Amino acid sequence: MKKITFFLILFFSISGFAKEYRYKYTFYPLPKPNLYIKNRRAVISSMGLTISVEQVDEVPFGKDFEVFKVKPNVFFIYFKIKITNFSGKKVYLDPNFIALVSNKKEYRKPLLYNDMYRALAQKYPQEKINKVLSQYILDFVNPISPGTRTVRYLVMRNFREKVKNAMLKFDPVTIGTEQTKFLIIYSVKGERFNAEQFYKKKKDF
Repeated sequence: MKKITFFLILFFSISGFAKEYRYKYTFYPLPKPNLYIKNRRAVISSMGLTISVEQVDEVPFGKDFEVFKVKPNVFFIYFKIKITNFSGKKVYLDPNFIALVSNKKEYRKPLLYNDMYRALAQKYPQEKINKVLSQYILDFVNPISPGTRTVRYLVMRNFREKVKNAMLKFDPVTIGTEQTKFLIIYSVKGERFNAEQFYKKKKDF
């Protein structure tokens, strides 16, 4: 319990714990032109670039960092993204220009590499953090080369209010010297958890 609480405080402000309850959300992409949907995975293409986005309940680096393996996951929202670049040009997908916006106007951006590094460095060795984050987290330094496919994860703080809809924005995405954007609209279902009961169940931490 002490271990997990320590890391959650690093990622959230004190006000983030003020509510007596939290929601675990499930995201369902809604149909729109040029968007292919399979189960809860959304695939969208433009200018030779294809991005596949799927909300996931777990991330592969949960086994490395305890804060990312809490169940039920009421603290973070995870998206797995597959980026396929057939444009013939370098692609720059900057996480600073990615956002998840709810119908309650809550605005969530992915936790950046540097932010995650500083928080995790309180406990874990630098070599381990760099190795894991460079493998899984999207950064704004390295472009996506032509003819390659990249799989990365977006980690976002959970919404504080109950929401019904949300939009995931990649705006802009730079392909060579041109720019485009990708928008995915979601219907959102929330499962409510009492915060006090949630922590009581986590005595093993």
